[in-house]
Amino acid sequence: MAHQNYYLDLCVDTFIVNDGAVLLRLHEKYNLWSAPGGHIDPGEDVNEAALREVWEEAGMKVELVGPRGWEKKNEKTNIDLVPPIFMNRHSITDTHDHSALIFAAKSDTRKVEPQTEEDKVATFKWCTQSELDELLKNDERMRPEIHRYASVALELVS
Repeated sequence: MAHQNYYLDLCVDTFIVNDGAVLLRLHEKYNLWSAPGGHIDPGEDVNEAALREVWEEAGMKVELVGPRGWEKKNEKTNIDLVPPIFMNRHSITDTHDHSALIFAAKSDTRKVEPQTEEDKVATFKWCTQSELDELLKNDERMRPEIHRYASVALELVS
């Protein structure tokens, strides 16, 4: 989806965990490791956006996992959303930022089947904690914050 606002857009990223490994996606535009994610569409809540982006980019049905100690407690007047494990604000250009809600999720498969033509050529990689640590040391495309988000997702879901 195109930018919604001139200065700031809200986005989601979801770190998917399966059997002790987390899924990374090499972001083609920025040549950086990240997670499946993108802009929140009008009318979507943040959980719907996270699940949609995972489906579009990786072709996976996942279950979002909240921070340690969080418990879903719906009421007649309220539906709890799974909270993100992190939130950030980062620059895209000199005049435009993204504010991202970072989610953890679990999957019962490692089969990645992107649903859009654009995503079918994307590079995906499943990483254990030791492989994440190696990427941080040896691959300039792994930023410290992405390493931290992926590590926390692994810890929460594993």
